[in-house]
Amino acid sequence: MVVGLLVAFAFAVYLSYNGSASLVDDFAYQSVVVAAQRDEAILSSEKFDIGAPPEVLAPDLHLLRQDLAYIDSNAKDVAERAPALEPLNTRADFERLTEELLKRQAAGAGRFAATVHRNESTRDLSNAIFAFVAVLFAVIVGRLRRAVDEGRDMVERLQRAFISTRRSLPHVDIGSVLISATRGSNVGGDTYDAFTFDGRYGVFLVADVSGKGIDAAVDTALIKYTIRTLFSEDQDPARILTKFASIYAQTAENPETFVVLFLAVVDLDDGTLRYASAGHEPAWVVRGRTVEQLPVTGSIVGLARDETYVTNMIPLVPGDALVVSTDGLTESRDDRGNLLGAENVRAWLGDLSGSAQRMADSVVRRLRKRSSSITDDLAILVVKYEPISMRPAALPSNVQTALSGGETGARPQR
Repeated sequence: MVVGLLVAFAFAVYLSYNGSASLVDDFAYQSVVVAAQRDEAILSSEKFDIGAPPEVLAPDLHLLRQDLAYIDSNAKDVAERAPALEPLNTRADFERLTEELLKRQAAGAGRFAATVHRNESTRDLSNAIFAFVAVLFAVIVGRLRRAVDEGRDMVERLQRAFISTRRSLPHVDIGSVLISATRGSNVGGDTYDAFTFDGRYGVFLVADVSGKGIDAAVDTALIKYTIRTLFSEDQDPARILTKFASIYAQTAENPETFVVLFLAVVDLDDGTLRYASAGHEPAWVVRGRTVEQLPVTGSIVGLARDETYVTNMIPLVPGDALVVSTDGLTESRDDRGNLLGAENVRAWLGDLSGSAQRMADSVVRRLRKRSSSITDDLAILVVKYEPISMRPAALPSNVQTALSGGETGARPQR
């Protein structure tokens, strides 16, 4: 930690001597934009999925207004100013706000990239900038820890900033659900991420951090940014997980904490899925009505210091879907106390169809119908492989038959 801070300090001095713009300001703008996206997602879920009354929605709406005000205070030009909040009554209104916030996120990314471009001349310098941002975040979280009694609301906003919302990736349809079981608190340990650096390889992450509150918030941010950093250097899921497990063992402040994690890398051009999982059982590949549960490839992060992981490979064809959830799904109980279990989820998935978001929403509807309440945090990520150039409607009938399962004997399992 000390070495990392010294490196960040040396790099900050380097930037100052070269007259560069402040990366801190650019990072602050990105953070408040993502915080607003998270608040909007929570408000939408509370309003339409849970059907919460106005008095329950009021605190989340207030937080969203605050985040939009912070966007304005950090904006450098008109294009970066916060979008109008009203009206916000229908799903279409929320979709409009989401689209506008994504534009601000893109503007912020461009602003950050421009600052980086002015200061970097080699790839090593780019990696140093990324490390500086990660260390900066760790320093911010450390300060929040010392001031928790005075600034718990700041910690909650920070947690929301590091839980991803859906974003478009080439050749895949993405659906997601994120539910906090603790009403009135947005600090939880379930998270997901979906991103691509080059447009060729998509990275999909679902993680469940032990504990709640501030510790879970810190670990959630550590997971997301560490995985992103490691992926910039290596595209193999097992090697990434192995390195992450080592980093986590050295940086986790509480030695009793652990992380259950699923990491997949999908070749967005040909559908090759490579994944590694750390004790993460609830993961499936859905091929029409056939559902394959993916085996675990390593132990939970935090239980063993020298754990290594294995990468499994599965080819996806158009229409196949990867479904990953945290244990808030399989370990949910009905009114009699019976667990749902992985096999029952497998049966549910075999009945689903439609878009990735429709599949995710259908799972939640069935869960709510089976259980009177959701007592654990829940994250669900659905990634449906749908390359435009390979849609069945554009292929000969014999090829469509093979892709729909008529020649399953020729398809390798992993």
